[in-house]
Amino acid sequence: MEIITSWEKKGIQKALEIVVLNSLREGLSVETVARITGLTVEQVQQLQRDLADTSQDN
Repeated sequence: MEIITSWEKKGIQKALEIVVLNSLREGLSVETVARITGLTVEQVQQLQRDLADTSQDN
């Protein structure tokens, strides 16, 4: 049995978020990104909102 520590989970989650955000920036649809990453459409949409909020702050 493989044990994954909490910091490993956080690292995996952060990497997945980067893939999602880069995919959205490249113009992939939310549905496509969700299908590719295994996240729900709602999770991808939340990351998309976070990206928009970050862009507005700059």
